[in-house]
Amino acid sequence: MSASRFRLELAEPGDDAALRARMAAERMEGDIAVSFRREPDFFAGCRVQGDATQVVKCTDLASGELVGLGSRSTAFAHVDGARLRIGYLSDLRLAAEYRRGPLVARGYRVLRRLHADDSVPFYTTVIYDGNAPAFAALIGGRAGLPRYVDWGRFLTPALRLDFAVAQAPLAGISLGKGSPSRLADIVAFLNREAASKQFSPVYRIEDFPGGRFRGLAAENFFLAVRGERIVGTLAAWDQAAFRQTHVERYSARLALLRPFYNALAAVSPLRPLPAGGAQIPYLYLSCLVTENNNVAVFRFLLRAALEELRRGPWSFAVAGLHEADPLAAVLEELRAERAAGRLFVVHYPEEPLGIERPARRVPYLEAGCL
Repeated sequence: MSASRFRLELAEPGDDAALRARMAAERMEGDIAVSFRREPDFFAGCRVQGDATQVVKCTDLASGELVGLGSRSTAFAHVDGARLRIGYLSDLRLAAEYRRGPLVARGYRVLRRLHADDSVPFYTTVIYDGNAPAFAALIGGRAGLPRYVDWGRFLTPALRLDFAVAQAPLAGISLGKGSPSRLADIVAFLNREAASKQFSPVYRIEDFPGGRFRGLAAENFFLAVRGERIVGTLAAWDQAAFRQTHVERYSARLALLRPFYNALAAVSPLRPLPAGGAQIPYLYLSCLVTENNNVAVFRFLLRAALEELRRGPWSFAVAGLHEADPLAAVLEELRAERAAGRLFVVHYPEEPLGIERPARRVPYLEAGCL
């Protein structure tokens, strides 16, 4: 394929429909193949990924089709305990028939120019298990690409919201709910406690619910409270209004089992498996923060929240914690569809990476912002 056949440039609002179509066309394969969509507005979904996002599109001039895209976002995060503006790379999509060509390298040359115009010390990104094309294309020092430094495994289990969840009462701790009057206290708590974790967001009052945490209101917070003092937070974030996951295909075995499973779901707390092409009803668990990273408080808060959320319309609650985080052990105690990816720190070789590794400072990312 001739290089002149393709044009790479920044996407604009007029590209919205084509960007959404490309997102819907790409899928992550497995026993359940899924697509990650941005309906009804692609750029509205970008807001959760950072304060500013640049989307690079690739157009096949022979057909006029948008065949690939990738996003670069920037936001303030806690790095080695200080506030620092860093980058986040996401949404890499390329039609299968073009993956063996030079388009990935060309796309990263565009990224390099964007980086030169608006530099950050490094980027984070997560490549999920099952995304073999991304691992093959990006990892291993391919010429012209930045370095992808493995920062460990990021766990994203989809916790089941069907059967009752055994509670974990804790002496001196009670369950509270957020409110607009408590939002300032919630944000102050998040920044105070999350600052010890690498890459945790810098939270701002204006981000709830109309900024980066679009749709996440103070009322969506569950609070662990000792007296009047907040000692833990967890927020239920439903993003269905602007980001969705659809079932594209079941394996032959699951397709055969699905009618029987759904018949059982009709007479039990089990949630039915959606039809092919349908949206999966789920939400994210965000702001998973406890005072001094207290595991017992997190267990109390998580189990209490799940018991309330299972009365809602959702089948799953997706949580995100790094494998090195002591809180992650609590996720393993619960029924879930297990999922994970690799967290990478991405930087250019001539820009040394001088930050503390996971062994010294546990990473934290908001799963709903990936």
